[in-house]
Amino acid sequence: MISFAGCWDVRNMVGIHEVDCPRCGKKEGIEVFDRDSMTISDSVCSGCGYTIPEGVVLEKYLEEHAR
Repeated sequence: MISFAGCWDVRNMVGIHEVDCPRCGKKEGIEVFDRDSMTISDSVCSGCGYTIPEGVVLEKYLEEHAR
C-alpha cells in the first residue's frame, strides 16, 4: 500500500518568489507569496508601487502583463 503521508503538508506550503516588476522592470522588485500556484496576498513593487493582486496564477499573470 502506498502511503501519502505529508501530501497535504506539501500542498499547503507557501512559496516565496522575487520577480521583476512588469511595469518598471526593477529586478526582483516584487516579493510574491503563493500556494498551489495562486498568489495569496497582494504583492507590491518596492520601486514603483505596481501591485500583483491576490488570487491570480502568478506565471499566467506575469505573461499577460509583460512589458
